[in-house]
Amino acid sequence: MATKKELTMRQILAILVVALMFSQSAAFAETKEIISEGAYNMGDGETPTVAESRALLQAKRTAVEEAGTYVESYSKTKNFQLTADEIQVLASGVMEVEVLEKKRTVVGDGFNFWVKIKAQVSTDKMEEMAKRVKEKSVVEDYKRIQEAYDKSQKDIEELKRQLAGAKGEKERKQVEARITDEERLLRANEWFDKGYQHSLANEHDDEIESYTKAIALNPNIVQAYYNRGIAYDDKGQYDRAIEDYNKAIALNPIFAYAYVNRGIAYGMKGQYDKAIEDFNKAIALDPNDAKAYYNRGRAYGMKGQYDRAIEDYNKAIALDPNFADAYVGRGLAYNDKRQYDRAIEDYNKAIALDPHANAYYNRGNAYADKGQYDRAIEDYNKAIVLKPELC
Repeated sequence: MATKKELTMRQILAILVVALMFSQSAAFAETKEIISEGAYNMGDGETPTVAESRALLQAKRTAVEEAGTYVESYSKTKNFQLTADEIQVLASGVMEVEVLEKKRTVVGDGFNFWVKIKAQVSTDKMEEMAKRVKEKSVVEDYKRIQEAYDKSQKDIEELKRQLAGAKGEKERKQVEARITDEERLLRANEWFDKGYQHSLANEHDDEIESYTKAIALNPNIVQAYYNRGIAYDDKGQYDRAIEDYNKAIALNPIFAYAYVNRGIAYGMKGQYDKAIEDFNKAIALDPNDAKAYYNRGRAYGMKGQYDRAIEDYNKAIALDPNFADAYVGRGLAYNDKRQYDRAIEDYNKAIALDPHANAYYNRGNAYADKGQYDRAIEDYNKAIVLKPELC
C-alpha cells in the first residue's frame, strides 16, 4: 500500500545535481554441478508419467541436500546468517536441473523408472534470493511442499499394498480410483512447487500460470489461491488479488495472512476503511503479527489519523524491534505532525537496521522541511544510488 512521500521525489531541490559513479568489480558467479539419480517402481493402477515424476522428484531431493551443503558454506563467507530451513529453501531456489538420462525397465509385473540429472547451483542470484528466504511464508511454503511429497509417497505405497491384497473386482476398482486421485494431488503439488520456484525468481506470469494449474487439479489448495493473490498484487492487479484472497479466506476463515494481504490490496486501491477492517480481523486472529499492526498504521496514516498510526507502529516495533519499515512508517507520521526531529530519529533507526532508499529519501524530506538542505541533498544522493529510478 502506497504511503505519503514514498518513492516519489516530493521536494527535489533545484540545486540537486547528482553525478552517479558506479564502480563494478569483475565479479564472476561461481557454479557447482551436482549429479544425482532417482528411481521409482510403478505398480498397477499408476500412470507412467507420474511414476517418472516420482523418480525425478527423488533425484531432485537428493541434489538439494548436496546443494544445501554448498549453499551453507557459501552463505557463511557472505555472512547471510541463515537457518537450516532457510539454507534448504535457498538451495532449491538457486538450483537449475537438467535431465541427462532416463530409462524404463521391466521389473516383475511392473516398470522401474530411473533418471539421472545434473543440478547447477549458481551464486549469481544467491544474495538477492537470500533476502527473500528470510520471509516466514517462503520457508513455510517450502516445508508444506516437502510434507506433501512425503505424504504422497507414504499414501501411494499403502495404496499399492491395498491393491495387491484386494479381494474382488469391486474392491480393486475402488483402490485404483484412490490411486488416480492420489496422482492428481501429486501433480497439483508439482504445479504448486513450480509456482513457488517462479515466485522466488520474481517470474510472476509463470508463477500465476503454475498456481492456476495447481488449482485446476486441486480446487481446495488454499495456499495456491493465497500465493497467486500475492503474484497479482506484485503485478498491480489488485482486484484479481482480492478475488484470490476471498477464495483463500472462504476455504480457511482463520487464515490471518490472507486478511493482511487483502487489506494491503484494498489499501492500494485507496479503500482504507476496508483495509482497516481486514487488519482488525487479522489482529484478532493473531495479536502478535507485527505486520498487521504496521499495515493498519499505514492505512490510518493515509486517512490522516496520525496518532492512531503511531500507536500501531509502536505496537509493531514492540513485537519486532528490528522492523525497519515500521520505523520509517512512524517517521512519516511524525513528519506529517511536523515533529521533524522525532521523524529523523526513526529514520536513523531504520537506516541502521536496513539502509534502503525509502529511509534515506524520507529522512532527506525531513531535513528539507527543517531547512537543512545540505543534509537533505546528502540523503537524496544516497537514495538515488540505491534506487537510480528516483532520478
